[in-house]
Amino acid sequence: MFYFKLGWNNLKKNKTTYVPFLLSMIFLVVLNLLMQVMVGNEGMQTIPKAMAVISTFGFGNYVVMIFSLIFAFYTNSFLIKQRKKELGLYNILGMGKGSLGVMLFVETCMSMLLALIAGMISGSIFSKFLFLVMKKMTGFGEDFTFQLSFKMFMAVLLLFLGIFFVLFVYNFVQVLKTNPIELLHGGQIGEKEPESKWFLTIIGLVSLGVGYYLSLTIKSPIEAISVFFLAIIFVIIGTYLLAISGSVTFLKFLRGRKKYYYHPKHFVNVSGMIYRMKQNGAGLASICILCTMVLVTVSSTAGLYFGKENVLRERNPFDISFRVQEKSPEIQETIEKLAEENRVEITESFYLEMPNSVGAIRNNNTLTPMKDEGINFAAFSLIQFMPLEEYIRLTGKSETLSEDQVLVYGAVEEFSGDVIHFQNKTVTIKQYVKQVNFLPSITAASQFYLVVTANSDVTNQLLKEIEMPDKYEKTIRLQSEMTGNIQGTKENRLKFIRALEEDAKQLNQKHKQEELASPNRTYAQVSSIDADRIETDAFVGGFLFIGLIFGLSFTMATALIIYYKQISEGYGDAKRFEIMQKVGMSHKEVRQTIVSQILMVFLFPIALAAVHLAFALPIIRKILVLFGLTDNHLITLVTVISVVVFATCYLLVYLFTSKVYYRIVERK
Repeated sequence: MFYFKLGWNNLKKNKTTYVPFLLSMIFLVVLNLLMQVMVGNEGMQTIPKAMAVISTFGFGNYVVMIFSLIFAFYTNSFLIKQRKKELGLYNILGMGKGSLGVMLFVETCMSMLLALIAGMISGSIFSKFLFLVMKKMTGFGEDFTFQLSFKMFMAVLLLFLGIFFVLFVYNFVQVLKTNPIELLHGGQIGEKEPESKWFLTIIGLVSLGVGYYLSLTIKSPIEAISVFFLAIIFVIIGTYLLAISGSVTFLKFLRGRKKYYYHPKHFVNVSGMIYRMKQNGAGLASICILCTMVLVTVSSTAGLYFGKENVLRERNPFDISFRVQEKSPEIQETIEKLAEENRVEITESFYLEMPNSVGAIRNNNTLTPMKDEGINFAAFSLIQFMPLEEYIRLTGKSETLSEDQVLVYGAVEEFSGDVIHFQNKTVTIKQYVKQVNFLPSITAASQFYLVVTANSDVTNQLLKEIEMPDKYEKTIRLQSEMTGNIQGTKENRLKFIRALEEDAKQLNQKHKQEELASPNRTYAQVSSIDADRIETDAFVGGFLFIGLIFGLSFTMATALIIYYKQISEGYGDAKRFEIMQKVGMSHKEVRQTIVSQILMVFLFPIALAAVHLAFALPIIRKILVLFGLTDNHLITLVTVISVVVFATCYLLVYLFTSKVYYRIVERK
């Protein structure tokens, strides 16, 4: 009972530091309960692209769990640092370290109970609201209903039992390994003046430069994924080195400028920040990285969400497409008949006859066969050949080509150069085609090129140059495709699509024993913008929801790190400002100095985060191409809006924490 009362009193007396800690833990409980509701929902199995959406939410769930542990540990470290003086006093007054451990255990249990009870109750309510928001965003079906089960609560309970146990062990170890005098002064121990480390500063600049260079020079969307993570590592290393070593070097440079340094406001700011910049710099770098994560996550997912109609049109230039793996003009009659039966009108259509597309390895201007033992995704390109006669029929353009000339259209990016080198033949690119209206603008994650040749013989000859010998005979067979736009009610359009899919299913069953229906290539395929829209809404909506959850989490982490940092710095600066006021510094000068110092600390992370985002934008655009989003103006607009909204939230945190800091350091 004694320890219970003592622990409860300690929580009340230290509410300045405990309340934000408890709020953060409640937030984490709510967040994890929400993820359990999404991941554990049985309706997930019934939605379009179920496996992709389940994988996305499963990944998000693990990220949130790991984030919860790291963030809880981070906020707890600030908490125990402020409590060291109090714990040292208890130790000096006769309370042994074993008794201190019992007290810490009771406080940890009380904090956990408060966080879990408040988090479970508010999470049950809030998760229902967010569930409805997500269902609206994704268009999940009626089978996707709100569910709260005992298993979900137990998963969150076990997670936070583990987290609070780790926090207790860490706190108790801190008490065991320090003597009473160190505990008594634990919250006041400052950093020695760090030395100027030009070598680390230069490494930081080089690391940051390498990260920026990788982002600016990447060309392939496939390569962008692996390079993106490498660039992130370089930027993180550069940010920490510049914040810790570069900031000290810069501050000492300012101290060397006597006209600037010997001014009351500058003197206090520069001298004070130099002495604790090792710890300060790490905190600022952490805030900067979190800000960058928020901006990158929210801007990319929001850009994909608001640009999904553009994505759909890029992938589906026509409302429907029906393809079979042989020359089959009769598919036109089939489609027209099914359209009439389902009361939809075909307003525009194309009938295409082309050989199968083939994968090749592109090295600058050279195309070579793709080896079976592995695919170099960064150099992989999909090549679609088309005879000039077919191209003229589809476009109505009048063109002439000699046998060593071709026309080239690049869906993702243009094919550079004036010639294309094959293994035993070279052709000249007569003209780059800017746009075709019978193929998707974005067909796949890989590079895609349409190569128009003089005739079918040249097409077959070039196919032989880049196709594997054992696959050549299948590739040169013509495939037929019927594409078109349709008009009709949503219900009739969907009925028409289902009828096409049923017809394709019957054709596949008919040809399943034939060579045309290989394991890797079905005989008949149907695609439609209506079906794609349903799947895209589910995937992109879920993707945005996860992005907003991550953004909210990182924003919360940023705000709390700033808050704790300001409290920690405030208690450390209070004595210094008290001395300065005793020797004649006015309240006005104190306030001006505080405002200047806080602005220096606050502007650095958000300004550097904005710079990081600006340099990351080219590689983000490349990655979004993999999802089909090529509207750079939309991506830029969403990014700018994200920066403005986040900067506003950041400013509110600044206004709140500056008042807390001022109340701590100002002597009345």
